[in-house]
Amino acid sequence: MISMQIRTAFLPGAGLGTRLRPLTETCPKPLLPVHGRPIITHAMDHLLTVGVERFIVNTHHCADAYRQAFPDSKWRGTPIIFRHEPVLLDTAGGLKNIEDLLHDDERILVYNADVISNLPLTSLLEAHARQGREVTLALRSDGPSLNVDLDEQGEICDMRHLLKRPGARCCLFTGIYVVEKRFLGRLTAEKIESVVPVFVRMIQEKHGSVGCVLIDRGEWHDIGSIEEYRRMMNAPYLPALGHHARVTPPTQRPEDNEQAQQFDNIADTAVNQYVCHVLNRTGTAITEIAPLAKGGSDRNFRRVRFSDGSSLIFMHYNPGREENRHYASIAGFLREIDVAVPGILDHDPERCFILMEDLGDADLWSFRQSSWERRRDYYRKVLKMIHLLHIFPVEDLGRKSLTLMQGFGPELYRWERDYFRKNLVEGVCGIELCAEDAAALEVELEALAERLQQTGTSLVQRDFQSQNIMIDRGEPVLIDFQGMRVGSYFYDLGSLLYDPYVPIEEQERLGLLRYYYDLQERSDAWDAFQEAFHAASAQRLMQALGAFGFLGRRHNRKDFLAHIPSGLQRLAEAASRCPRLTTLRRLSARCLKVIPDLPDFSISSSS
Repeated sequence: MISMQIRTAFLPGAGLGTRLRPLTETCPKPLLPVHGRPIITHAMDHLLTVGVERFIVNTHHCADAYRQAFPDSKWRGTPIIFRHEPVLLDTAGGLKNIEDLLHDDERILVYNADVISNLPLTSLLEAHARQGREVTLALRSDGPSLNVDLDEQGEICDMRHLLKRPGARCCLFTGIYVVEKRFLGRLTAEKIESVVPVFVRMIQEKHGSVGCVLIDRGEWHDIGSIEEYRRMMNAPYLPALGHHARVTPPTQRPEDNEQAQQFDNIADTAVNQYVCHVLNRTGTAITEIAPLAKGGSDRNFRRVRFSDGSSLIFMHYNPGREENRHYASIAGFLREIDVAVPGILDHDPERCFILMEDLGDADLWSFRQSSWERRRDYYRKVLKMIHLLHIFPVEDLGRKSLTLMQGFGPELYRWERDYFRKNLVEGVCGIELCAEDAAALEVELEALAERLQQTGTSLVQRDFQSQNIMIDRGEPVLIDFQGMRVGSYFYDLGSLLYDPYVPIEEQERLGLLRYYYDLQERSDAWDAFQEAFHAASAQRLMQALGAFGFLGRRHNRKDFLAHIPSGLQRLAEAASRCPRLTTLRRLSARCLKVIPDLPDFSISSSS
């Protein structure tokens, strides 16, 4: 039951929309069409469900387009007030700039104008009324950018890792929140600033001062990338794109629709223009731009073929996932330490484009049916390559100006085991652990994490499996390394040698492990080395199985579901070799028993 009324909604609409260029060069992102009408109108309809009586929209980029889209300054009879910003003020500055339009005791529902959602706004309003804070943020448990840290009590303790205070869990900030007018007193007129640093200062001053509520019901989509817009878009009137691509604002819809094209062609045109600009080639034309599917990535890959027979790989990444922004810089670092990676020809961070060397289609996984002698040679080369990463002195990272994701520690290990329980044990297998079993498992896995932290710190790739290692002219080349971080190198060894995608016999596995062991200069006993390896393998397999469950159930990726049986078998094997993982071993066996009775499952060819 809503115990408060919100009269005004503020929809930030002034941004440049750089990540959706060239579509946004002459059209503000909130006015791009989705299902035949501007994105912002979907937000407005959602806001009308909770009784909002007026909309305030700030404008800057292509401001006249808003007047064309809403000539009577109304949507479904509800007035729209446009507040122009000659200088782009960002979210906090934009809020301060509308302060004079609000009553003294008024509160505002802020809703990012490029978000499409049907999450229950009543839950946010009720939480704001109940908590009595200046600000209440709507959060979600899953999403592309989990950068809001919550402590054990569910209070926000950090955002975007600005305070370096990792919490018990990480959540997504939806861009939907309620603020009291007194919050605007914290802001400085005409100051260009985001609201996030303001929230962080509030948290610093008083823990718990920024309220929040987790709302996982309903859908939520941030149109923050070409890929996401492609998924959401269903507008028949996008014009064909020439050399300078544009999108006509919605009210300028052409009556003649014969030249309209689907989004695939628009994306290909943007790729064509970018590649030609980077290479500045003469006499060599692009003959084909073909999509490439690669694992569970949210990135878009295209193979660009040229008339001379050469080819390159184009990648467009989602900047909402912080690790994607580090791909090019990490590639440069890896080349410096002689770890083979694709050559990067260009990185456009504004448009989130990367153009790189094409290594072909042969990855380590593609040799899974080859003789063991051939595979063993490849695996040994792979182990020698990753050893170069593992022996790099972590203390020298400061001199490399390299940004990495948060290293392995109690929080990340906890996240991985929770991910496994939520998406695999409960989500796929339908197993609800009793309180006693859940407590025993948590104690066991917490101790596992502590042991892994005692195995030393190295740089690790984190997803070091057969489909992330290309074989180019007989030599391994590492890809998908943007998640590199500090942790236990045993985690990488477990990723490779207990890979759910490929069959490796136990004696073959131990032979490869011994090969890596002999590369080391450490004095660990062989038995202790094996135990640490099996423990890290169990940890890694929990993460992989959680991902299989998440991608299979949430994204209907049946190809990932097919690897769950082999992954569970690997987990049971690894846990059986760790005397202190008896609860995990029993749980994996229990999951294996229920899998054959579930739909959509069969033992994969990698078993």
